[in-house]
Amino acid sequence: MNSGYVLFCGKASFAQCMSRRLFTCAGNHADEVKTVPQGAVLFMYNEDSKTLVGPFTAASEGASRIETGAWTSEIDLHSASANIKLEWEDLHILEYAADRFPFLNNPEKCELTPMRIQTLLSALKDAPQFKG
Repeated sequence: MNSGYVLFCGKASFAQCMSRRLFTCAGNHADEVKTVPQGAVLFMYNEDSKTLVGPFTAASEGASRIETGAWTSEIDLHSASANIKLEWEDLHILEYAADRFPFLNNPEKCELTPMRIQTLLSALKDAPQFKG
């Protein structure tokens, strides 16, 4: 199985990620996304709405340079480390995901174990389609 990662965002950054088909990371997990390989399975967890959306696919290596001015001021351009290009075909959304998957509340790292990847994929398969 490919590697998998959960990417954490807020409401505004989620909207930007979707419109740009890019994800950027700042803060505690900024260095970790630099190692996301092309083809990795990705999930986005919106900490504001407590929803999990996915699956996405990393269409680029995580270490591509961030484009200055590509993000609004919510993203700290001094600590944001990388852009990951996103691809997707059929997205689903899981409401109140942290209630079902408590590891989303206090993430130690973005990278997921193969068991967690499969668990999230299965949960999203049965969840409503995302109509963002």
